[in-house]
Amino acid sequence: MNLTKSIPTALVTCLCLLLSLSSCGPKQVEEINIGYIGPLSVRAVDLGVDPSNAMQLAIDQYNANRADGEPKINLFIEDDQWNPKNAIPVYNKLREEHNVEIVFVSNTNSNIRLQEKILEDGVILVNPLNNGKQLNVLNKNTFQVAKDTEQANGLIAIRIIELGLKKVALFQFPNVYMTRASEEVERLLDNANIEIHVVPTEVGQTTFKKQLEQLKSEEHDAYVFFGYKEFGFAMKEARDMGITAPFFGSTVLLDPEFYNNSEGAIIGTEYPFFTPADGNRILVNEFLADFEKQFNKKPVSVWPTMQAYDATNLVLSRVRTINQSKDVDSSFDDWLRESLLKVNYYQGICGNIAIKKEGGSKGIYFSLYKYDSKENPIVKVKR
Repeated sequence: MNLTKSIPTALVTCLCLLLSLSSCGPKQVEEINIGYIGPLSVRAVDLGVDPSNAMQLAIDQYNANRADGEPKINLFIEDDQWNPKNAIPVYNKLREEHNVEIVFVSNTNSNIRLQEKILEDGVILVNPLNNGKQLNVLNKNTFQVAKDTEQANGLIAIRIIELGLKKVALFQFPNVYMTRASEEVERLLDNANIEIHVVPTEVGQTTFKKQLEQLKSEEHDAYVFFGYKEFGFAMKEARDMGITAPFFGSTVLLDPEFYNNSEGAIIGTEYPFFTPADGNRILVNEFLADFEKQFNKKPVSVWPTMQAYDATNLVLSRVRTINQSKDVDSSFDDWLRESLLKVNYYQGICGNIAIKKEGGSKGIYFSLYKYDSKENPIVKVKR
């Protein structure tokens, strides 16, 4: 037997075996696809177009600065026209065409409709617009990085109490978010022994004369409009029939169509809102400058745009570590869920954000503003 020939051969064989074993380690995640479902047309476009731009900006900035070993992120956007009936079809499209593993969904009703699907598919859902009791009870794969529905809209009830108003009419759009907003106002006013009459409306309704005539005859001294651009018509009709009581609105008053439909009757309306002054101003100013540079415009409504940017960056702060922190035996959604639940302090442009154990967030707080004029619709209310 020739040992001098067999030893090198054995060494080569061992080296090949070692190389083979080393190549069997955990496979690096090279790319992750994220989907966004929001209103790009028909209704509430201020809650969809600029927020999707903010998400794209955050992802572009991440991709441009990511380190070796951090995955590339791709964003795919679908229009739900603010109609929850479109949620499952556009979600299925994102899954089939792009295999998204994270989906941002702004519409609360759509969040509810997608609950079974995201669990089946192992997808993490993030709402970058709304956060509150209704969403906090959804399944374990659902997160919200956004304002608190009850805190934001409860400001209207607190203001009505401050002003000493005693008989309130509240027009309510029929979706989960506006229902929760109305319930919170109703709860606070009931506790203060203030009479409130909730007026149900229909999707697409553009005339409200019958309801307004009845309310006028009952001498209500405050009118609250929790809905979208169609409620601009209600404001116009109310002023035309001589109703002079103060108006209050929800967080979506800055849709330009709201003003147009009201023909200016919206002026003077008080509403909850969030501006750079309510957040981390230096970071906000940097973001707004970057946004305008990339898209050649300012956001129509700043708060949903800022929240979308924060929500995206918070998720990216966890995703970027996947190749260092994910166990080979963990599923993607299990890993990301546990990672998000560990966020106790994230410095966003809206504030210092933490994720609560039920998947909601805290750290974004709204203030009260007034629609002072078409040119200057955001003026902080002095209280």
